[in-house]
Amino acid sequence: MTRAEPTRQQRGERRQQAILEACLRLISKGGVGSVSHRAVAEEADVPLASTTYYFSSLDELLEDALRLFVEEEAQRLTALVERLEGQELPPVEIARLFQAELEPDAAQFELYVEAARRPSLRKVARGSIEMYATVAEAALRAAGVDEPAINPRAFVALFDGYGLHRVAGCDDQGLEDALLALWAAATRAIGTR
Repeated sequence: MTRAEPTRQQRGERRQQAILEACLRLISKGGVGSVSHRAVAEEADVPLASTTYYFSSLDELLEDALRLFVEEEAQRLTALVERLEGQELPPVEIARLFQAELEPDAAQFELYVEAARRPSLRKVARGSIEMYATVAEAALRAAGVDEPAINPRAFVALFDGYGLHRVAGCDDQGLEDALLALWAAATRAIGTR
């Protein structure tokens, strides 16, 4: 039995995906400013014409690549939320889990900065922030905090701050202590563990 050759549409979808992934790698390595049709084509190992065939402008390519980043993060974060659901973990374990799982990517911060410049990306950026907040809510529930005294987005802001430091070359020394202090503040008003 022989395997059927991929259809033209399937090859095109794979090539388009390769272009978007190459664009994200460039954004992660050198920021949005490092992205050009030529650089993406070289990174994706596709002909230059492919980038303009699938994406009518550099803006469209950037927007679609950043949307792909958010979609992939959504899948990863959904898996993390599912792992936390129904768990009863002490805050220090959750802090360590977050520190291990939420490895920052410069593309995340590039998305936020570009959203300030490109209104078309603001909805995508808000969706990204809300996904991280959903994970923070699940973590709070896993630690027995159903109604935190602090908005879960405070945890997102803390992780974003440390993540930005990490992509800038600093370590995340103090992150666990900062998370536990924020955790204590989130639970203080309702007297949970």
